[in-house]
Amino acid sequence: MEKVVLDVPLMWADHHVMKVREVLTKLDGVTDVYASSAWKQVLVAYDPAKVKRETLEQALAQAGYPVGQGETPILVPPTEKRRDPRWGDLGFRMSQTYRADLEMSGDFRKW
Repeated sequence: MEKVVLDVPLMWADHHVMKVREVLTKLDGVTDVYASSAWKQVLVAYDPAKVKRETLEQALAQAGYPVGQGETPILVPPTEKRRDPRWGDLGFRMSQTYRADLEMSGDFRKW
């Protein structure tokens, strides 16, 4: 049994994780698949006597998830009204919490 970690940059949402898992688990010789959209990686445990690494990569490419290729799309391009979608890179975040939200949090939610 072997394990391999594959970088899949186009896997950025939960429905992509489900599709990647579906594609790989259908292959004969694949015993376990752990996919993470947060890390954009897939850990595959497989029997090298039954399936080759190249077969894993080809199956992903045919499903639209080429290994090591592509970039996470920007869902909202920056405009005058929208800030740069990479605002998190600034290193700080400022927000305002409304009093009503505070009153509905914690123990108040139980009733």
